[in-house]
Amino acid sequence: MHVAVLGAGVIGVTTAYALAKRGCKVTIFDQAGSIAAGASFANGAQISYSFVDPMASPAMLKKLPAILLGKDPNIKQKTSLEPAHLRWGAYFLGNCTEPKVSSNLDNAISLALESRAAFEKLLASNSISFRYKQAGKLVVTRDDATLCKMAHAAKTKTKRGIETRVLSKEECWAVEPKIEPHYRDIVGGIYAPGDHVGDARRFTSALAQICIDQYGVDIKLKQKVLGLVMEDDKVAGVRTGEGIFPADKVVVCMGAASAKFLKHYNIPLLVEPLKGYSFTIPANQNAPSVSLTDADHKLVFARLHSEMRIAGLADFDGDDMSLKEDRLATLKSFAERLLPNIGDYGHSGTGWVGARPMTPDGLPVSRATKIPDLYLNTGHGMLGWTFACGSAERIAEIMIDNQVVTTQQQRAAQ
Repeated sequence: MHVAVLGAGVIGVTTAYALAKRGCKVTIFDQAGSIAAGASFANGAQISYSFVDPMASPAMLKKLPAILLGKDPNIKQKTSLEPAHLRWGAYFLGNCTEPKVSSNLDNAISLALESRAAFEKLLASNSISFRYKQAGKLVVTRDDATLCKMAHAAKTKTKRGIETRVLSKEECWAVEPKIEPHYRDIVGGIYAPGDHVGDARRFTSALAQICIDQYGVDIKLKQKVLGLVMEDDKVAGVRTGEGIFPADKVVVCMGAASAKFLKHYNIPLLVEPLKGYSFTIPANQNAPSVSLTDADHKLVFARLHSEMRIAGLADFDGDDMSLKEDRLATLKSFAERLLPNIGDYGHSGTGWVGARPMTPDGLPVSRATKIPDLYLNTGHGMLGWTFACGSAERIAEIMIDNQVVTTQQQRAAQ
């Protein structure tokens, strides 16, 4: 069976790996000139199974007036009356209730556990160098109510098998002493010793090479997919600027571009691009070793060997994927004010911007579509790398394993 995977980011490559392991012939298509050139290129570098809480929540609902008025520096909302955007917003609001938050978190934890198991199995089977470390994750806050909500969620996660600890501020300083001089005002935090850090681009590139070397996966870069090839109302391949490529099945892993692509086939997909920014600086002896998240400022700090990756902000900016210098400057200003002596901020480079494909409930879409042999694995939001291996296994099971079961059942019936 020949499967075309549309997208060469961490979702597309892990999907290709999961399919190739099951004996499929796989071809990956991407319009970029390199692997992981988009949202996977320089993300927050955190694989955080402990922090998969959905963005939609009652707390976010309270912040909406400030966001819409442009008074929240962490989130920018571009005014849009596009029907798709308004529909996404309506569903987002519908997911801001406590019952929905509880259900969405439970589903996210299930996927996180599946992803952790698949990730560990992948690393046990392959030698991959990507600045990986089980650094642990520390999420701190200055707000008692926020800590209370995080503590409530932590109990659920611990019961499900994701170790999390509720810490006082003194215990936070003990976990990472290097933050104490700058985080004297926190009230406490949540610590997950089992979380990881690593370079997503290096990981994705290395896994792509494994796909090529061990499974014969073909990767076609600089190939913009112009559309699907249809025969008898079924998918029969893809069409690019280089021609037509036959395939038995197609899986869309195009991130934020997925909704626009699928619109041509009358397949509605509630995915909005949420821009995030990052920059990387040389680290020094004062840089924290633990993966740190400032919950109040929505900033993450991840130590990648001799460098610090700092990421944050959440901008609904429509189709504008350009790097806004003022927003990058805001991120740098926040970071340097919070942790001023962890590295050389003067060598932060040009920075990075990426479009996180957000769904209203914070859960990715891994399923078949109404068009036979067309599948989706997209909408992973800010948790693309965290969810990647688990959602890849899910879609591979839907595409291949379930088909095998069905075929066996049909044969048994005959």
